[in-house]
Amino acid sequence: MESTSAYIISIITALIFLLLSAIIANAIKFEGGSNPKDPQARKTWFWILAILNPAVCFLLGYYAFKPEANIMVLNNYVTALSIGTAIGFILYIIIGFVMSKIFSTGKIGHWF
Repeated sequence: MESTSAYIISIITALIFLLLSAIIANAIKFEGGSNPKDPQARKTWFWILAILNPAVCFLLGYYAFKPEANIMVLNNYVTALSIGTAIGFILYIIIGFVMSKIFSTGKIGHWF
C-alpha cells in the first residue's frame, strides 16, 4: 500500500510541475525583433522545473507522507519512492516533449 502512494505522489508531482511549467511558458510574453530572448526563457524555466521536480517529489514523499511503521516497511517505501521519483522525472520529460511537438507553433513549443 505504501509503495502505491509513493508512485501516486510522484505522478501527481510531475503533472503539477508540468502544469506550472505551461503556466510560466504562457506568462512569458513574445518578444519582437530579429533576436528574441523569450524562447530561451521558456526553455530555461522548463528545465529548471525538470530539475526541481524529482527533488520536491522525493522530499515531499519522504517528509510529508512517510509511513510510521517498522524499518522494513520504511525501506520498501523509500525504495518505491526512489523508483517513483525517477518515473515522475521521465514522465515529466516525455509529456513535455509530446506537448512541445503538439503545440509547436505556440509558446509551449519552445521547450525543446
